Amino acid sequence: MSEKLPKVLSISLSTWRKDSGIHTQTDLFKYYDPERVAQIYTKSDLPDTPVCNNFFRISENEVIKSVLTRKRVGCRVINGAKSDEATRQAVKEEKELYKKAHKKKSWLLTLAREVVWFLGNWKTKALDDFIREENPDVYFIPIYPVIYMGWIQLYVLKKFPKPYVCYLADDNYSYKPCGRNLFSYLHRFFLRKVVRKLAIHCSEMFVITNTQVEETDRLFGTNSVVLTKGIDFEEREYIEPLLSTPIRMVYTGNLLIGRADSLVEISKAMAQINKETEKVNLDIYSATVLDDNIMAILNANGCHFKGCVPKNEVDSIQQAADIVIFVESLEKKHRYDARLSFSTKLTDYFKNGKCIFAIGDKSIAPIIYLYENDCAIIVNEYSEIEGKLSELVECPGKIKEYSKKAFETGKKNHNSVNVKEVFLSAFVRAARNDGV
Repeated sequence: MSEKLPKVLSISLSTWRKDSGIHTQTDLFKYYDPERVAQIYTKSDLPDTPVCNNFFRISENEVIKSVLTRKRVGCRVINGAKSDEATRQAVKEEKELYKKAHKKKSWLLTLAREVVWFLGNWKTKALDDFIREENPDVYFIPIYPVIYMGWIQLYVLKKFPKPYVCYLADDNYSYKPCGRNLFSYLHRFFLRKVVRKLAIHCSEMFVITNTQVEETDRLFGTNSVVLTKGIDFEEREYIEPLLSTPIRMVYTGNLLIGRADSLVEISKAMAQINKETEKVNLDIYSATVLDDNIMAILNANGCHFKGCVPKNEVDSIQQAADIVIFVESLEKKHRYDARLSFSTKLTDYFKNGKCIFAIGDKSIAPIIYLYENDCAIIVNEYSEIEGKLSELVECPGKIKEYSKKAFETGKKNHNSVNVKEVFLSAFVRAARNDGV
């Protein structure tokens, strides 16, 4: 793109770090000039990324304390700076808090967290000064499943109005993921209010699947554009895999929202497949804290739970596998949590040309996508796992067939040249629409 890109201020949840497992936004902003990108974020750690140079931190730990002390929260932070002892301790406390919250999900605690942010002293002169100094042409507004991020974003948009580009990458609006939990419905009721305010006034709307386009445009009157992680295929060619004995499967990623249940069912199926001799094994790399009963099953039958792994090792781990696992929960309470999502894990699998073994409800967007492109072995019910996995183990030619199909899907639908054009053009169009 030849014309000068507009200055962008992203208002997002997580810090941008090279070593983070959360890299959707940094993968997109690698197409940008880092001097023309700034970020406001709400975690305790410090940024370390080549895609942006200017940051403002509103630490959640400090927000919690500010409810009682009324101390003003938020400050500029330096990209790539070494953490001091106070920051390291704050990050440690924050991670422990999130681990406990994820281990025992409580919607009552989720609502309490929103109240803390509502009462916190984060609307400060320091925040206002940062925005004035950065003077962005366009805001980048990812839409999250937490209300407080919407409050922060709406505060900035109202006080310093400029065009903005939204990114809605999950079902953060419908009531379908709520199940029968009253507090979940209550949280979603208030979340919908902020999501709607953000969505109906945005200049551009990114979504992550074709399934999401129709629903988002109908609800908010937007003209949505699909945006996923891009893959550089310029010097990448498909290489037919040399299969291991036993067949090696790998899962990398979090095991939240019921994903661990799906891996448990794979382990149970492997107990039958490996009854006489070990024909297939599964290595699981995840930082998610699980209870002892689940851990026992994920360390049996040819499964090995390896724990957390640095981000820079994930690619080589996937490349060494014969089959890569993509799972969503089929449990009733989590079946629709990923209804409109599309994991960047899938684009990594496409890039590496790996046979994908996928578990998920046939009505959710990632499974629909895999069906439409015939690029994965798909399971819609736990009872199907043993049969379909046995078929792969007994017919290794099918593993090679679906490895190539995955690669070709990535090359066709996720080429970084096209992703870059879609991403940058949206900001240019938004900046031209400066009639706020």
